[in-house]
Amino acid sequence: MHLILIGGAQRSGTTLLQTLLANAVQSPIVPEAHILCDIVTSYKRAKGVWHKTRFYYPTQADLFAFFQGVVRQHMEGLPTSPKGGTLVLKDPNFVQVHAELAEFFPTATQIACVRDPRDIAASFIQIGLRKPRKATLAYYQRRDMRSISTKIAASYDPLTLSHSKQGVKHVYYEKIAAAPAEALQALSREAGLDLRLDQLENPNWLPAEARHDPAWITTLEGGQPSPDSIGIFRRVLRRDEIATVEQICAPVFDQFGYKRSVPQSLARGLAAANAIRFGFGRVLHGIASSR
Repeated sequence: MHLILIGGAQRSGTTLLQTLLANAVQSPIVPEAHILCDIVTSYKRAKGVWHKTRFYYPTQADLFAFFQGVVRQHMEGLPTSPKGGTLVLKDPNFVQVHAELAEFFPTATQIACVRDPRDIAASFIQIGLRKPRKATLAYYQRRDMRSISTKIAASYDPLTLSHSKQGVKHVYYEKIAAAPAEALQALSREAGLDLRLDQLENPNWLPAEARHDPAWITTLEGGQPSPDSIGIFRRVLRRDEIATVEQICAPVFDQFGYKRSVPQSLARGLAAANAIRFGFGRVLHGIASSR
């Protein structure tokens, strides 16, 4: 069985790409592979604190053998395609452990979804607008643009560091949403995948309740790819919020070729103004919540 493993930032199109690829290779569509990702993340963490781990496993080969057994047992319980051919799995955090995934699955195709950080931030804000208002608000409900931007930048750190991005194919959300056939054909050539594209206009989707919390589901999910969310930051974000994203996510813009919309001479001042506005807003929310 061949594996396609899809990662990227949250809201970067991992669900859409998994859906399209699963249809294209006649793979069963399964929910986010959080269990596999957590297992591999635990392996990475254990390697990272070897001064402690060595008391439990004498060598790194012993440690790998243990986790390899756990991974194998987990994978044996997953569905396979009717022909036993390809399985498409996705978890945004796969990009954080792509080197470890390559240890367990050396022949797997690893893909990272790339999307304009401003549109990712705008998507988070839209989630906040759909979420019920509570006394304790999530960072996207508070429009905490620094936290949102830091999260986006951290998601792409492994891909913006030149020494750690080998072997990972990049698929741009903008291309897969606007021209899915061309984007998948390019991926097919690059990764050597045999893809059928006859269901692009009417793909089968995983049931909504198995995909996301309701507030995370957009009106575009469940149908054919659409470019309607490309550039949504222009409708959703204020200029100071855009400046904050562009400043904090600068490595992502530079690595993947996204053009900034705020002149750098103004960006720092606008980002500072956003921080002041956000801090003042938190104070007002705290006062209102205490009444």
